[in-house]
Amino acid sequence: MSSSTEDNLGRRRFLLHRDKAVEHALERIRHADEAEWETLSAEQRTRLKEFLTELWIDTPRERWDQFCFSTLTKPHLLHLISLWNDWAEHHRLTAESRKTLDEILLSCSGKNNPSS
Repeated sequence: MSSSTEDNLGRRRFLLHRDKAVEHALERIRHADEAEWETLSAEQRTRLKEFLTELWIDTPRERWDQFCFSTLTKPHLLHLISLWNDWAEHHRLTAESRKTLDEILLSCSGKNNPSS
C-alpha cells in the first residue's frame, strides 16, 4: 500500500473518530434534562458542534473521556458557546478560558484540575 493511501486512510479514520465522539457528546447533551436543548437556536447548536469538534482535536483522549456532557445545563452551554467565540477570534484558548472550560466540563467528575 502506498504511503499516500495510508495517509488518506489515517485522515479518514481520524475524521471518523472525531465525528463519532462529537456526535456522542451532542447526544448526551441533548438528553440532559437541564441542557434545555430544544430552546437553543439552530445557530447556537451549530456553534456548539463547531466548538466540540475543535475541542476534540485539541484535547487528549483521556481528558475528553472525563468530560461530563450529560450534566451540562443551558447556562453551561451558553458559556461554552461564548468560549468558542473567543477561541475562534484568537485562534486559541487563553489559560483562563481553558480553566473555565475544565471547570464546566469536569464539574461532575471531581477531576477539574487541568493537570489530572
